[in-house]
Parts: sequence; structure tokens; C-alpha cells
Amino acid sequence: MKPQMMIEKNKRFTKARRALLEVLKDRHLTFKEIYEELSKKGYTNISTLYNNLQFFIDNNLIIEINLDGTKYYDLGLDNPYHQHDSHLHMVVKEDDSNQSIKEVDYPEIYEAIKSHPVFKHYNIEYIRILVSATPSKKNYK
Repeated sequence: MKPQMMIEKNKRFTKARRALLEVLKDRHLTFKEIYEELSKKGYTNISTLYNNLQFFIDNNLIIEINLDGTKYYDLGLDNPYHQHDSHLHMVVKEDDSNQSIKEVDYPEIYEAIKSHPVFKHYNIEYIRILVSATPSKKNYK
């Protein structure tokens, strides 16, 4: 469901919820990072943030990514890099303290998975793939 449709259906689409979506646009943030960004905008209630995150996760507008025990949040709908239900995240680890999450969208990967014989008796709802990588030595030349 598109955010505009949610706004029309759910009259409680508050300024805090809109601010949360704006903060996540084109970024992957932890709860703490989201809270820090929203605090700069005047939204400091942690309970409201938890509730809003859960609301958006339940409605597929935000996706939760668990990376080595740390949860990151990603805008699921209206993200130009992927569809909310099937996309790939690639974690690039430069070293122990420096990593980034990139969006990778190759629909043929998902079609290959969906058409695999092991899934022939199932209706696939979504596919989420997390790839962890380090730069190859070729990149440093």
C-alpha cells in the first residue's frame, strides 16, 4: 500500500510518522540513529518511535534488517532502489568498524528462486537476501 493510500485510509498518519519516513529516505539507520535524527526535528518520545516503527513494519512501509545482532531499518515502499517485498541488501565491510549497506535490485535472482522446484508447492510472499562482503584486493589497485 502506497503511503498516500495509507494516509487516506488511516487518518492518524501523524507528523511524527511522516518525519520517520523522511528520515529513512535513501538510508539504513539503527533505532538510535533514527531517534537522534527525529530528536533534531523535535520528536523525542521513544514510545512513539517504537509504536510508529512497528506500525510501518506491519504495513510493509519499513523493513527491519538484522545485521550481526544490530537492527537497521529501511524504507520499504516508495524506495527507488527496490520493491519492499523482494530485494537484496549487500553489507560491504571495509574493516571491523567501517561498513555500509547497499541496495541491489536484480529481479532475475528472485524469479530464479521462485521458480526453483523446492518452492513449487508454495506461494512466495517475499524474498529478502542479505549478502555480507569485503572488497576484493582487485579494487585496491
